[in-house]
Amino acid sequence: MSDDGNQTNPWHWYEYEVGLAGETARACVHSLTSFLIGLGCAFALIMGVGLLAEEDLLDDPGLEEAVDHLSRMSMGVLLALVLVVCAAGAVASFLRESTTSKAIVNAAARGASRYAVPSPDQVRSVTGKPAEALAFFGWGNAALAGLLGVIGLIVVLAEGDDAESMLIFSLVTGYALIMAFVGYASSHLLTPAHERRHARVAAHWSSNDEGHAWKAAKQARRDGAGKKTTSRPSIAKRCLYGAAGLWLGGALALQMSVLTRCTSTPGIGRYECEETTYSSPIETLIAAGVWIFAVLISLGVLLAAIGVLFDWRQRRSERAELRTRLADPRSERPAEDLLAYHSQRQTHPLARVGATMSGAGLVFSTSSYLVGNGLGLGSEDVFAAYRTESLAAMVVSVGMFVAALLGTGIVNVRGRELRNALMERWPSPPSWSADSNGKVQRAKRGPALHGSREVKVGKNKTSGQR
Repeated sequence: MSDDGNQTNPWHWYEYEVGLAGETARACVHSLTSFLIGLGCAFALIMGVGLLAEEDLLDDPGLEEAVDHLSRMSMGVLLALVLVVCAAGAVASFLRESTTSKAIVNAAARGASRYAVPSPDQVRSVTGKPAEALAFFGWGNAALAGLLGVIGLIVVLAEGDDAESMLIFSLVTGYALIMAFVGYASSHLLTPAHERRHARVAAHWSSNDEGHAWKAAKQARRDGAGKKTTSRPSIAKRCLYGAAGLWLGGALALQMSVLTRCTSTPGIGRYECEETTYSSPIETLIAAGVWIFAVLISLGVLLAAIGVLFDWRQRRSERAELRTRLADPRSERPAEDLLAYHSQRQTHPLARVGATMSGAGLVFSTSSYLVGNGLGLGSEDVFAAYRTESLAAMVVSVGMFVAALLGTGIVNVRGRELRNALMERWPSPPSWSADSNGKVQRAKRGPALHGSREVKVGKNKTSGQR
């Protein structure tokens, strides 16, 4: 019996090395998630600034036209980046699962200890469908491209033999066929090899081995051996909540400014906006709505950056405390939320910010460069003078994403020793995450190598357990 009240149990979870390809794939998945958040921020900014130009709130016709052209190009670039990111994320997700299963098979072949059972996160990669995201991407694109192909065929038949229309129809149809093959191959060609690796891993670690590794974690959950830290939000979270409030306030100020500037009068089958004038104080307040929007959005970004820095400092302090406790064999079990966080792979806060900023920066720098080269709807004379700056911003945005990718990979590799030490001494069960159907993966509920079915989370939360 140890000093923290846990029975001595040789079985424990262990995170095995997955190699350079596996680490790159995992870091890519985390970084692309933050990159998508940056694209979402870019979309919100495009809508906000585009609304200002659409409603003539910038008081400069030339500026409003340039902003409108940039916004339209930015929306096209954003949609293209979303498609590329989804494709890259699907491929990275498949590589993450396949490289993890291969690494664990190799570890078993080298005679890995049966007491060192693969961690729940790695078991999830072994037992799950490896190319599920890739199959969804393939079939989804095939359906969309197929629909566009049918529409194109109708146009070709209606307008006659048009060489340009036939070329577009052929390209769309070919893309649909390629995507359909990707969807089919993901389910029928890539999955069988993964299932064979699953069987080899399950043959090395028996259900009894995995059950013993889960025993201590489940006992800790039932007995409440570890206390939670104070429920009061940390300084980092309070900064992030404050930033969200500022962003919401800015959006509302902009919306109110637009709504009070115009009144809607019924037209013929639709509503038209007619500009309304007010007394001087009200006009001043309405005009200030645009500046309130700009100031609150800027302050929100600054506050969010401060929150990220506080989060980075807090997590670094927590890791130092955990290492100190691990060095003392008499130390008590730390708080459960600390164990749950630091026993799992995480994205470094600064890497998360870098990837997010790279997503937003790449949208606007690319669109500005394209418009400056005359590939937009106009205003190339305005943006042509900034082509060098736009190109530099594109390079910086790509560099920030690469830095986030490398930083995430390095942090997770260096933190593997700490995660393994925590899982061996103070195992903490992973948090449940149910999908839209209320199901949670078996790997996050209990032994899964010998029974990978999912269980329903509802009134009876113990259903599906052995």
